[in-house]
Amino acid sequence: MKTLLSLLFAILLSISLKAQPGDEPDPSEKKIVKQKSVLLRTGDKADSLARAEVFTMFPNVGRLESYLDRKQLDQILALEKKGRDTDDPDAYLAELDPLLEGYVRQFGIRNFGENVSLLWLLGRTKERRGDTARAVMYYELAKIHNYGTPAPKLSLDSLLAVRESEWLPADKYFELLEVRRRIDSLIPPRPVLTSMGKRINSPDPDYAPFMHPSDSVMIFTSRRDTSGMRAAEYVDPFSQINEDLYYAEVDFMSGEWTYARRFSEEINSQYNEGSACLAPDGKTLFFTRCRTDGGYGDCDLYTADYNPVNNTWENIQNLGKNVNSSQWDSQPNVSADGKTLYFSSNRKGGFGGSDLYMSERVGDGWSPAQNLGPFINTPRDEVTPFFHKINNTLYFSSTGQITSFGGFDIYKSRWLDDHWERPKNVGPLVNKEDANQYYFAINGKGTTIFYANSNNPDEDHVRQNFDLYSFPMPMEARPDAITTLRGRLVDSVSGHALIGTVLIYDMEEEGVEVAPKITSDSGYYAFDLIGDRRYKIVVLGDNFLTVEREFVMKGDTTFSLMIKSFEINKPLVFESLEFRANSAKLSATLKPQLDYIVRFLQNYPMFKLVVEGHTDADGAAATNQTLSEDRARAIRDYLTLKGKFDPDRISSRGWGETQPIVPNDTEDNKRKNRRVEFKLVLDAEYDGDMFLPSEKELYFDKALDSKPDPEHDKEFDWGEEEAKAWEEELEGDEDLDLDKELEEDILRKAGEEEPVEEEEEETEEEGGGGRS
Repeated sequence: MKTLLSLLFAILLSISLKAQPGDEPDPSEKKIVKQKSVLLRTGDKADSLARAEVFTMFPNVGRLESYLDRKQLDQILALEKKGRDTDDPDAYLAELDPLLEGYVRQFGIRNFGENVSLLWLLGRTKERRGDTARAVMYYELAKIHNYGTPAPKLSLDSLLAVRESEWLPADKYFELLEVRRRIDSLIPPRPVLTSMGKRINSPDPDYAPFMHPSDSVMIFTSRRDTSGMRAAEYVDPFSQINEDLYYAEVDFMSGEWTYARRFSEEINSQYNEGSACLAPDGKTLFFTRCRTDGGYGDCDLYTADYNPVNNTWENIQNLGKNVNSSQWDSQPNVSADGKTLYFSSNRKGGFGGSDLYMSERVGDGWSPAQNLGPFINTPRDEVTPFFHKINNTLYFSSTGQITSFGGFDIYKSRWLDDHWERPKNVGPLVNKEDANQYYFAINGKGTTIFYANSNNPDEDHVRQNFDLYSFPMPMEARPDAITTLRGRLVDSVSGHALIGTVLIYDMEEEGVEVAPKITSDSGYYAFDLIGDRRYKIVVLGDNFLTVEREFVMKGDTTFSLMIKSFEINKPLVFESLEFRANSAKLSATLKPQLDYIVRFLQNYPMFKLVVEGHTDADGAAATNQTLSEDRARAIRDYLTLKGKFDPDRISSRGWGETQPIVPNDTEDNKRKNRRVEFKLVLDAEYDGDMFLPSEKELYFDKALDSKPDPEHDKEFDWGEEEAKAWEEELEGDEDLDLDKELEEDILRKAGEEEPVEEEEEETEEEGGGGRS
């Protein structure tokens, strides 16, 4: 324990733990409310962009089991009945609204289940009065606390014509990463769970990590000590006593974790101990001890004080009846100032299952535990609170919140002076579908999450063999990601909303993931990001070119994108290639551009390519037509060969001199008209994902292409003989006899000499010089 002592007093006492205050609500009368990440109205029907929090306090939660005022309730029900029986139901809303809301605000815990119909009614009343923000809030409370009974026809979904943008499912996200990785070097590597290694993990279950804000001490629970026990005896943690607390430290010299060590016998007694945390100053250990003599319930919360003189933990105390109950109390965590204790309990009088509670330090003791209320707690289970100092952010696991992937998901909620922010799911990169995520901790910077992952997740909780892992925190899961980017995708021609996938890249911190989202049916999207950073937004869709923009977040930002839809029957035009005069031969100088097109076609299999050749107007029209066809065919053959494409993937045709892009009145203009164009056409038979290219990808950029992916380019490398031939042609380019080359080309095509002589005479009469 000596090294633990040095850590606690040399480092922990010097840590600044001052919390950052939450944002103040915007006082504007026209408010856009940050609920479900959508644009909502309060007060009128204007869609301004002011930001506010709408919140209803329930002061009786934790004070009264149930609130009842029969006289007020009868008056509410009578007004509601009059509204249903009249031809003008809105006539009673002005009277019903304040009376009903005032009554609901007095709810005790039991009212949320027993009187959930009043929550539905209040949501509907707010909706009919145009206060959509509060309507959503009450509808969501009703939906959460309606557990176990059929819900009435819910207006919530139809109310949110502007729905929140949804995360791209994790499997689709990783598919997208693989597709985009070949194209966009900004895609960060796929994040993976990293095992904490053999110095911390054991062959037996290791779980319930706690990471001190210094990032130098980890405490966790382990069932590794099975000495003197039979295997059948240590399966159930409530029947046997082999749950113990362990700790590991970061070695100052190597920067690696030391081997895990067991806490002393003062902490690890003959009973089960687990789920511990250190106070910010490192002087007090909070932990759980179960089935003890003289305890209050199945498991109770205890504290122990560290004595630096004797290098021991002493003064071990039960936190008493203000904190502990006759049921299960566990998983303690303390706030950044050390004055507030958070924990989980399944005591009577909660919302159902296990709830989260808090208790504040008062002198040498603790205040009576308070339920965290109906926004945090649900009729199901809330467990493993973790309070982070950045922005006073509470993380916890829940099975009852609306936005769930299944099982226990991790959520975050900030304390905003007098209320908890609506909990937000931290996203699919952390929360896996139909799996349980709990027993977690977060490092001091909020950049890494540590949690227990099971190698046999299909087993029940007690039989799962957990190990501890680390994982980079996705952007929206971080406690400092509180600046909102929201916007809308709109077709610039029709004005209609567009549906697409929105990706955000952090341009300043490598490896920080921002989980992609799918825009709502109305084209809206919203992200919580870290402020004062540069980001790139990439929008993918089935019917518009990929859009890429860079921006700097300076406070909450609205970033609307006007996009032109892709016209199915109108081809995209690739960058043109210019040819030497009079020649259909491929020059070595064209190789990089042609190889770029090969890679493009491989990256975007939904396209077919049409190669079209053009000439200037010098020379005979028939000759120019033949030359244009030859040019297009030569490129088609090269692309097909190099890309190993099906023969029908690329087609060619020649237009001769019939489609100039500029007048043929100068040598420079004639050069521009001697070209090959590439037109991309959607393959009608393609049925894969439609990730269309960005506009810039239709142009070859030598600077960007100077460092191609080496693994990708290997399959496109030319053989030594072919490369040498190209180099020789390039070296001799200045000495080419263009007139002779033209003659050879035409002789090869026509197969006879006479037409060539006629062509030469004709071009001389026109003063041509043969520069097609």
